Amino acid sequence: MYGGRSENERRADRRARLTAAGLALFGTEGWSGATIERLCAEAGVATRSFYEEFASREALLRAVYESIMAGVVATVVPRITQHRGPSEERIRIGIEGYVGYLTEDPRRARVAHREVRAAGVLEQDRYAMVLRFADIIATESRLAEGAEGRVLALALAGAVSEVLVDWAAQPEPRPATGPIIETLVRLYVGAITPARA
Repeated sequence: MYGGRSENERRADRRARLTAAGLALFGTEGWSGATIERLCAEAGVATRSFYEEFASREALLRAVYESIMAGVVATVVPRITQHRGPSEERIRIGIEGYVGYLTEDPRRARVAHREVRAAGVLEQDRYAMVLRFADIIATESRLAEGAEGRVLALALAGAVSEVLVDWAAQPEPRPATGPIIETLVRLYVGAITPARA
């Protein structure tokens, strides 16, 4: 014990502060500007402590990304799967939830859809998440099994991603998300309805 806290408690606190610093800097200044020294200063930890929690800057970025995506899964996916209304309503719930969660804190959108790509080392993580969301789209929209349904689900997942890449790249104040959501809903409904007919 030190200062009334165990080593595990102190490490958990350091890790949480570094993850928060990662969101703050990766999400505002980007991958290239968020050096380990700046991340440690933001978190209020020594550089040595950084390496006790994360093997590299890339490992911290992965932790921030995984935290963001875990938030999406925890808040958005249950709302889709528990809704028993028409498919169009579920599409709207899903898109509003996903876009809303990421844009209510613009740093989330920037990390998840720009900085993970800019780092160039987390492509497998990003691709795995795209596949996961494509599977959710295919399942919840009841797309046909096989290559055609898979390609459509991937295309729809990619459409949301690219729209958010563009949104995150805009200067403040960023565009309202209402028109973005409406456009994506029309795209999804238009693509999915014929695919299931």
